[in-house]
Amino acid sequence: MKNDIIRNLYITDIGYYSKALNHYCKRINGADQNILIYCFEGKGTVELKENVFQIEAGNFIIIPAKVAHLYYADNELPWTIYWIHFAGPGADALVQQLQHYKTFTGFGEEKKVIFDRVYNRLERGFSRENMIYSNLCFHQYLAEFVYSDKQLEENDKPGKDKIEEAIDFMRNNIEKALDLKEIAQAIYLSPSYFSALFKKKTGSSPIDYLNQLKIQETTQYLLFTNLRINEIALKIGISDPYYFSRLFAKIMGISPRKYRDKHPT
Repeated sequence: MKNDIIRNLYITDIGYYSKALNHYCKRINGADQNILIYCFEGKGTVELKENVFQIEAGNFIIIPAKVAHLYYADNELPWTIYWIHFAGPGADALVQQLQHYKTFTGFGEEKKVIFDRVYNRLERGFSRENMIYSNLCFHQYLAEFVYSDKQLEENDKPGKDKIEEAIDFMRNNIEKALDLKEIAQAIYLSPSYFSALFKKKTGSSPIDYLNQLKIQETTQYLLFTNLRINEIALKIGISDPYYFSRLFAKIMGISPRKYRDKHPT
């Protein structure tokens, strides 16, 4: 018999899949336990109760016990998910009371810290002490999702890290003609979610920000090299010199040639 501390709501299984290309699971009779799936990167789909949920980074979904379901990773941006099966009278009652299945919960670092704590402890074995400790931690983990509207902060650190990662990717590939999809794929987010997150954090769209970086790089070529305008355009991934000149003038308020003339080395 389970200890009274955990018998009301407890873990039955736990695991994760990282960038799980071709991940697919179908249970026509559902699972014996409730399932919590948290998507940390990429995206996938969950079909549940005749509803289709598109799951992206930052989303979690709870699948009730005994309910038929199907879920699978996206082909282009396969998800990284953390999942836990949980059961008990308290678990069933909690799931029944929820008014939603899928919710955005953000990227609070606490979620991963608690998950790792539970996962690592159970890897050491299923002693009474390990089970009690893991399940008490799981109660806190579950609260991070069920009450995510109370926990979600405006400036979560992983969100900032993703934006910094995207900017680093732009800088390191300044010579390429990148588009929104390529940048989003590089940091393993969907284009729509990445675009919204980036604008929220920086005030600019990803492409506008990239263009500003390109023009910033251009000024260095204009000031410190003898490269021609069309050669500089190619250096920053723009093959059309006329578009390049218009973009430079739009951002800097002056043409690239006049900029060079006004700043002789």
